[in-house]
Amino acid sequence: MPKKINALDLINRLGGAEAALHGQEFMAPLLRDGRARLRLRGLIYELRVTDARPGWWCCRIRDTRHAEIVTEAMPWQRGDYLALWPALRLVLLEPLRAGAWLALPFNPADAHQRFGLAGPLPVNLVEGGQPFERIIGRVEGSTIWYDDIDQRADLSTAEALRTALAAEQETPDVAGLGAGEQATYTLLIEQTIDQRVNSIAARTERRLRHALEIGGAQLLGYELTDEELRVTWQRNGRRSVTLVGTDLGVVSAGICLSGEDDRFDLTSIVGVIQDAPGFAR
Repeated sequence: MPKKINALDLINRLGGAEAALHGQEFMAPLLRDGRARLRLRGLIYELRVTDARPGWWCCRIRDTRHAEIVTEAMPWQRGDYLALWPALRLVLLEPLRAGAWLALPFNPADAHQRFGLAGPLPVNLVEGGQPFERIIGRVEGSTIWYDDIDQRADLSTAEALRTALAAEQETPDVAGLGAGEQATYTLLIEQTIDQRVNSIAARTERRLRHALEIGGAQLLGYELTDEELRVTWQRNGRRSVTLVGTDLGVVSAGICLSGEDDRFDLTSIVGVIQDAPGFAR
């Protein structure tokens, strides 16, 4: 029959264990929140590290809730820590902050089978990094730590993908891509094109709005028709539609101008339409 544990003895034992923690040193990776989790004598402790910075650090325990940085961890200490966790090959997608990157598994099926992971994953404490770079991550529960560059990767492949992305090629002319590399390229090319389209649209809207405001009118909206813009605007509560070219020269004023529409631009046509008689509209 198992011996009963006296509650007071247990409390005294835990108290002695916590007192013995003071001054002990440990090595841990730290993120922006400055928290370290460690197991000592079968107990899990979560410590807030004073003046923490993202990186690999040797720390000293001050009490059961706090620790302080002593020095930066040596490469061999970091290597010993990372060797405790299984490796996962990844393809870098885009940077986040404080050394973190989003990445996709190089082999999505393997990542799902072994870890239940899918989709863009945050990788912490990445050193350097460029889009399409293949790396080794170490999976510690729900956290992935950067370990090293994937030595199996061909660096010219990542360079070719970055070149294709800069040229906005819909499909990269690069042979032998893995599923993760293909997925990374698809995400980044869609993002690049969307950003360019949104940037052009924003510039166009600013130009239209500015031209109409000079004429005392307000932009309500516009749509692209072939290489022309159908602009809807109003002045003094009166709504009008004008067809203009990319240079904002008038193609069709929406009123009868006896074929002289092209003499006006979007700014000058505002006054002409407002002053036109009703039968001309």
